[in-house]
Amino acid sequence: MSIVPVDVVHLGRTGAICSYWIDGAEPAVVDPGPTTSLGGLEAGLEAEGLALADLRHVLLTHVHLDHAGGTGHLVQRFPDLQVHVHVDGATHLVEPDKLVSSTRRTFGDRHDRLWGEVLPVPKDRIRAWEPGTPLPGPGVRVFPTPGHIGHHVSYLSEDDGVLLTGDAMGVILAPGAPTHPSGPPPSVDVAEWLQTMDTIASIDPDLFGPTHFGLHDDTPGRIGQLRTNLLALRDRVQAAIDDDDDGDRAVFESEVREEVARFCAKEEVEDYFNAFNPTMDWDGMKHHLERVDR
Repeated sequence: MSIVPVDVVHLGRTGAICSYWIDGAEPAVVDPGPTTSLGGLEAGLEAEGLALADLRHVLLTHVHLDHAGGTGHLVQRFPDLQVHVHVDGATHLVEPDKLVSSTRRTFGDRHDRLWGEVLPVPKDRIRAWEPGTPLPGPGVRVFPTPGHIGHHVSYLSEDDGVLLTGDAMGVILAPGAPTHPSGPPPSVDVAEWLQTMDTIASIDPDLFGPTHFGLHDDTPGRIGQLRTNLLALRDRVQAAIDDDDDGDRAVFESEVREEVARFCAKEEVEDYFNAFNPTMDWDGMKHHLERVDR
């Protein structure tokens, strides 16, 4: 078995959304991406010698549209494809209207251009995973890794020592770039995310693969950086809430863009954060802290 990163070239952007092909007896893809990048997924797999029709499994880390939005289209095209997702995310695939409405509130009039049409996944095509049970089929282990969202999971290929982490290990847009905690509203949970970091540390993979973007080593160092940056964001947003002053929100956005631009081409950074604006992570943390306070 081997793990192959596949850049889905979202809206022409390279280095933004990465799917992963698990090359085994029953080929699988982890997080196929949104509807708007299915062509890029297909082209990327074909470049590796695999046709979409060869896939037997879609493994979802969670149901956010940048990870899972194109799943309904794939299932419609390929009748043998099975979809694996945490049981708490399965309902959102079968009836995606609530998920789409929530995403539309976050992205506003950019929503359709970014993600495209979301089709429902028939219930009989979903293999809903429940914690404590094995994952049938693709030959990987699944671990609950909540924090970014409650039903988030990660997939471990033990043969390769590779853990595919979705958003659980944050966003890393280049090998030297900082680890940015992505947490749009309404589901980020700091305590759960800290526990997830402990879980990933105990797995101790040789490599990990976030959806944004690519395979990385130095798991302990990256966990430490993610922990530091997540707690710093929490404290910064809490101070803004205490002072009833959201002026630091725009400063935070500028700082994130400038810091990542030290390691990536400025145009690529601007493209990425124009789609995934850091203010969404501020807003997600604010929503979490206000919810915890109630």
